[in-house]
Amino acid sequence: MLLVFITFSSCKKSQEENQPVPVRTTASISFNNGIPELNKLDFYVNGTKKASLTDALNSTYNEIATGKIEVKVINPISGAMVATTTLEILARDYSIFLCGNSLDPILVFSEDNLNAPGTDNGKIRFVNLSPAVKNLSINEVGKQALFSNRPYKTSTSFENIPAANEISFDLKETGSDAVITTLEKTKIEKGKIYTLIATGERIENGSSANVKLLLLVNK
Repeated sequence: MLLVFITFSSCKKSQEENQPVPVRTTASISFNNGIPELNKLDFYVNGTKKASLTDALNSTYNEIATGKIEVKVINPISGAMVATTTLEILARDYSIFLCGNSLDPILVFSEDNLNAPGTDNGKIRFVNLSPAVKNLSINEVGKQALFSNRPYKTSTSFENIPAANEISFDLKETGSDAVITTLEKTKIEKGKIYTLIATGERIENGSSANVKLLLLVNK
């Protein structure tokens, strides 16, 4: 009986391994607001509303057909178009970010790797949405840089980070020890995926008081 059981299990396992892997046919997109003072926004793809952000910084991932898409951001109160762009997407995961200043916003996008974090880790990346000439770096307070030398409108890849009940991050211009702003006492949960964004305009040789470092939960 034991021999029969082992043989049967082996055949079943072989059959399971030979099952075809489903082919992904759609993309997914998260919509993100990098200009918090614009606190009411609707995001449209090819004329269909996909997300409404009211006092929120990001949406969940929305299933979108692949191919060429037109993205529009609309002020739902005035009906005015805030920003628009067109892009080509594949059957992958993406984020679209509104950024710049409130008078002339633009849209940028990234491709997202949403694979699960390592054991007892979360995953985190940094997106620089703060307009200025100088690049930005991020470090956990009191430690070496976690992300370095990121130009405006660019994203790092996701990196594993140990889960922590309380963690703080400093934002600095690359090459400077001066802290622009600190995101204090936030939480990183194991299994979750996060994005740090820098928002607000930096003034050359002037104040950067409106610059903020914010943490978004991707999933």
